[in-house]
Amino acid sequence: MRWRRSIFAVFLGSLPCILSSGSLSGSLSGSLYGSASGSALAQAAAARPAPPPALRAAVPLLCTEKSGAAYTTIRGSGVIADSGGTLLTAAHVILQAHLGCTLSVMVPEEEWTHAGRLRAFLLGACHLDQPLDLAVCRIHPAESGRDWGYLRGARIGLRPAASGEPVWVTAFAGWGLLPLTRTGHITGLDLYRRQDGCLCDFATDITAIEGMSGSPVISSDGEVLGILTQAGKGKFRGLSFGVSFAEARSFLATEGVIASGRF
Repeated sequence: MRWRRSIFAVFLGSLPCILSSGSLSGSLSGSLYGSASGSALAQAAAARPAPPPALRAAVPLLCTEKSGAAYTTIRGSGVIADSGGTLLTAAHVILQAHLGCTLSVMVPEEEWTHAGRLRAFLLGACHLDQPLDLAVCRIHPAESGRDWGYLRGARIGLRPAASGEPVWVTAFAGWGLLPLTRTGHITGLDLYRRQDGCLCDFATDITAIEGMSGSPVISSDGEVLGILTQAGKGKFRGLSFGVSFAEARSFLATEGVIASGRF
C-alpha cells in the first residue's frame, strides 16, 4: 500500500506539468500552424515517423522522503543492465539524493507500451565514477522476491557511437511514471569536457530536461551505447552530453557489469 500511495503522489504532482504542457502546445500550434487547414495538419502528422517504443529496461529513479509520508518525486532515469539487479545511472543523481530520501526504481511487468502494474525495487549499494558521472547500483525487490522475474536487462553496447548516427532515449521527466522517448543524432565525439572534470565523450542534438539524467542512449538496432549526463548551456543549448559505455568499460568491468574478456 505504501508504494501505491507513492505512485499516486507522483501522478498528482505531475498534473500541473501536464496542464501547462498542454496549454503551451496549444499556443505554439496556434502561432505556427494557425493558417493551415485541419486536413493539412492531419497529413503532416501522418507523415511523421512513429516514435520508437520505450525501452523496457529504462526505469524512473524515485525519491521518497521519509518525513513527508508519501511525498515522492522523480530524481532521474536509469537503465537495468542485467536480470541480477544492476542499475546504471548518472552519478550526480545518486549524489544529489539528500538525507532522509529513499531511492527506488519502478519496473514494469510488461513492455512500457502496455505496462500494467509496476514493481518497486529499492537501491542498495552504489559505486560511482565521478569523472565519468556514471553510477553502478544494485537493486532488490521492495515487496516480494518473485519480482526478480520482471527484470529485463538492456543490450549493452561497447562500441563508440559514430558522429551523425541516429539514436533515441527513453527518459522519465516529470510526467508521472510514463516514459518519454526522443530521437536525434550523435553530433560529436571526444570534443567536450566539463569544467568540473567530468568527461562527456559524446553529444547529441536531443534537448534534455530535468529528469533525463541517466537516460539510456539507444542505437537504431537497440543497443544501449551510454547514458545522458547533462544538458548543454550557453552556446551548447539544445544539445545534451553523455558518457559512452565504451569510455567506461574498465569501470563497468570492475563492477562486474560486463566481462573483461570482451575488450
